[in-house]
Order: sequence, then structure tokens, then C-alpha cells
Amino acid sequence: MQPQPRQHPQLPAPGGRGVPEDSRETAAVREVTERLKSAYTGRRTAQEVEAVVGEAYNHLRDRPVRDFVPVLVERRARRILADLPDPSEMD
Repeated sequence: MQPQPRQHPQLPAPGGRGVPEDSRETAAVREVTERLKSAYTGRRTAQEVEAVVGEAYNHLRDRPVRDFVPVLVERRARRILADLPDPSEMD
């Protein structure tokens, strides 16, 4: 029996429910997403990376201090991506 892939929430659209109107933060999180897509090319799909970034962002979205949210999102997303099973080992 093969393990089922983890399902992650998607990063909400800017200005959507739970996403601050701060366009700098939204832009920074989107940059994190693109950086991670590039870093994980060939190992993770774009959809997986987007989902993991969304999960990491949702974990931090209610924090009162916003300055470091993009950095914390990237760190958390990298940890999650590193812990996911390698798709090549699932066959």
C-alpha cells in the first residue's frame, strides 16, 4: 500500500480572507513561492510547493508581528518539503 500524498491548503489570493492587505508581504510570500519552485524543480511539482507555502503561511497568518512572516514561511515550507517522501522512492 502506497502512502497518500499530503494535502495542503493553497495560498489564498491577495486580499482574500485571512490574507493581509499588505502588498509587500503578499509579494514577498509570492517571491518565496517562486524561489522554492526553482529550488525544488525536478523533486516537487509547482502545485506541491504552492500548497506547502500556503500551509506555512496559514500557520503564521494570525501573528501580530508581520515583519518576518515571509522569512518564517520560507523556513517552514523548506522543512515541510524536506520531510515529504521522495516521489521516486514511492514506486
